[in-house]
Amino acid sequence: MNSIEAEKKKLWRYMPLISLLGFLQTRELRFSRADKFEDTQEGYVGLEALLSTVPPELHEKAKQALHRQNLECFVSCWHLSSSESLAMWKIYGANAFSVAVVSNVGKVISACHDYCADLSAAGMFGEVVYDNYVSDGTLNVQALGLPFGYKELPISKSILTLFMKAKAFSYEQEWRVVLNEKSVSEPAIRVPIGDIEEFVEHVYVSPEAPDWMVSSIGSLVRDQFGLSRISVSKSPLAKHFGI
Repeated sequence: MNSIEAEKKKLWRYMPLISLLGFLQTRELRFSRADKFEDTQEGYVGLEALLSTVPPELHEKAKQALHRQNLECFVSCWHLSSSESLAMWKIYGANAFSVAVVSNVGKVISACHDYCADLSAAGMFGEVVYDNYVSDGTLNVQALGLPFGYKELPISKSILTLFMKAKAFSYEQEWRVVLNEKSVSEPAIRVPIGDIEEFVEHVYVSPEAPDWMVSSIGSLVRDQFGLSRISVSKSPLAKHFGI
């Protein structure tokens, strides 16, 4: 697959309606600091894999780097798929007041690249690995994109562990961007996305939502926020719920 085809891959963010309204208002992506994730093993699942690729005398240094990176790295998580997922609706859109925002790899990368170019920040993006963390003595992260950012700042090898998760999470089919910004102490950072009508390809409303809610959300997007080019419709999976 060439880079143009890769950039056109669909990305999905399942979220409560209130999060959509905040996104439309700020026109920014929220990146959570890695140590603030609900999964307490975030960034640590790949520790053993990381240590297996460095000399024993560097193990303690690698462990320290891993702990430090979770205080300096900020993550935006997406579902990578050509179509919507019923499982993701059930987990991340747990009620009728939920939506899924669709964009693509190229648009998310572009927004992050612009952000890093304006600041002393750097980042990396790609698919999460759920098993076989080490291949031929190196970390198995072939799906990752090249580092990007301010003057192509060097990225610590330990950051690759933020692209490793337990196999139990493989249903997420996660694609993520990790930004490394040492000067920030806040629990999250926000990345402007530019033209939101270009960034958002579609907004799907929960398959369990009543029709009046779908219509109301469409009116909000179109009239309240003035975003007439963003299509809003009910999830095609609604037929599985008999609604």
